Amino acid sequence: MDSKTINILGTEYTINFVDKFPEHMSEFEDSADGLFNGLNREIFIHTRNSQQDLTESGKKQGVKRSLRHEIIHAFLFESGLGSNSLNHYSAWAENEEMVDWFAIQSPKIFKVFRELDIL
Repeated sequence: MDSKTINILGTEYTINFVDKFPEHMSEFEDSADGLFNGLNREIFIHTRNSQQDLTESGKKQGVKRSLRHEIIHAFLFESGLGSNSLNHYSAWAENEEMVDWFAIQSPKIFKVFRELDIL
């Protein structure tokens, strides 16, 4: 997959699809499928999926889910919520469970919105 540039609340972000995280993020190599760096305005998505027994379709779904997750991080960061929700790691706007909830449920929410023609 090629790198892409997206606009998050007026700020350009680069999405990088990588086989290996950059050296400055290598500590997360075995524990993360995607990484968000708000200060550098970058998102990294691992093209290898931690679930080695997945089908190709399953791997694509994993990449999409990771990308949604990191994009939610970017929206929260750019909106100021990340730095203003108690200003410490795992505050509600940076909490991985909260971000995962949005990333996992958003396709279902958008499906209902499309059905109701309210997007």
